[in-house]
Amino acid sequence: MGYVMEVYLGDMTQLEAVIGSKDDALLGRIVEAGGGGIDPEIFRVIVNGGPFTEDDADDYTTAMEFLCLHLGGENIDSVEFSFGDDPDITDLFYDWAFEDRLPEPESSGCGTWSKESAAEHLSEWLEDVGADLIDQDSGEIDWYEVGQDTRWANQSKVAGKDLFFWGGLNCD
Repeated sequence: MGYVMEVYLGDMTQLEAVIGSKDDALLGRIVEAGGGGIDPEIFRVIVNGGPFTEDDADDYTTAMEFLCLHLGGENIDSVEFSFGDDPDITDLFYDWAFEDRLPEPESSGCGTWSKESAAEHLSEWLEDVGADLIDQDSGEIDWYEVGQDTRWANQSKVAGKDLFFWGGLNCD
């Protein structure tokens, strides 16, 4: 069974603040922007802070992905994978980003690395193997020669933003 994971840069604090904000102006802008085809009631429940239902958990996750972009986030990568292929990728799904705030979905997921966690990952990587990949002439690293997670950590550092990992079944 194939899965796809979308990788975003964004602001976790700003995104979490939407949950229960009761911000009707934001809700109006979301609905006006089309809401990514998501039922406006899903956004209304998120903005009002509930009541949440387990049956709509996947819809809440999709809505939060839309909100990430709506609030200035940026999609930086898309990865197709199968569980068991790459533990570094699949582990990103097991850190549910909205724990205790939204019901956890069964068929989709969202993990996150704070910009601080991403910077720590990058620092550890540079200490372990990164120096071997620095071009002696230019002093630069060819970021396409490193693992995806390390490349994303670098993008997080450069942008000063958190990383989000949204994924689910690949229905293509």
